[in-house]
Amino acid sequence: MKMLVPTAGPVPAKKKAEYIINIAKRLGADVIALHIMQEEEQTHGLKALTILCEAGRKAHVNVARILEKGDIVPTIIEFADKESADLIIMGTSEGKVVAEWLSAGVMEKTKVPVVVIPHEFKKAIGS
Repeated sequence: MKMLVPTAGPVPAKKKAEYIINIAKRLGADVIALHIMQEEEQTHGLKALTILCEAGRKAHVNVARILEKGDIVPTIIEFADKESADLIIMGTSEGKVVAEWLSAGVMEKTKVPVVVIPHEFKKAIGS
């Protein structure tokens, strides 16, 4: 099983990495971490991808990382198809309207199931 995990940057990745990697571990899934750069934010994207890779390493979950330029929704869908992803896991961020638009855009245009993790969530005890 493959999970595509688009990142929105290092801060959201740090908040949700362990939770996402825990899902992957329980499902026996490999993770494809994707950061889509807007303009020249390569360092920002690499930090987010490194956070997910480190969480995966600690949990013994394979994490591949992809840094790409493009429009967010079409690029997520393109990589879900290209990588034969079985699941897309996206988080929402503080920009609620934008996050909801992006999540809904991906959900409308892909055949791959999408799970959206809310901006504010509490990790379960023992997870």
